Amino acid sequence: MARATKQDKQSRGQYSSEYKTEALALAARVGVTAAARQLGVHESQLYAWRGKARRDESQSEAAR
Repeated sequence: MARATKQDKQSRGQYSSEYKTEALALAARVGVTAAARQLGVHESQLYAWRGKARRDESQSEAAR
């Protein structure tokens, strides 16, 4: 197997919190698979964002 050159490598995308919120709303409406396909991201990325959002939400509720 050949090594990946700099041209072959993809950089990681950085998404704003607004984008993530809208992506999760889309996933809630049409499902994670369809949302990931529409947005061009992996399903696992949406699941990770959803998990982090839920953890953040529960931590903010616990701090009250």
